[in-house]
Amino acid sequence: MNVPQKCPKCRSKKIDYTESINRRLYTILYALVLLILGWIGIVMKGTPVIFLFLGLMGAFVLFSIRLSLEKRKVIKCLCLDCGERWQTLPNPTENTAR
Repeated sequence: MNVPQKCPKCRSKKIDYTESINRRLYTILYALVLLILGWIGIVMKGTPVIFLFLGLMGAFVLFSIRLSLEKRKVIKCLCLDCGERWQTLPNPTENTAR
């Protein structure tokens, strides 16, 4: 994680970091994947084995969605001395190179 170690305003090293992802987007994608997999299982008149494989596939899809959202998470910084707030990306050099 390449985040600034000093406040840009007062150069203090006392910084509070808060990481966040877009939880609303993740929740919507999670529900959408589960609805689609449930619909596929019902249309195929699924046996327990089919539902098992659909569940495993859903877990993999949700894992890949979570990884892609983790790359785009935002780090909110707060200087504990002067109160300055700013946001940054975890790896700005990697994101600009792509």
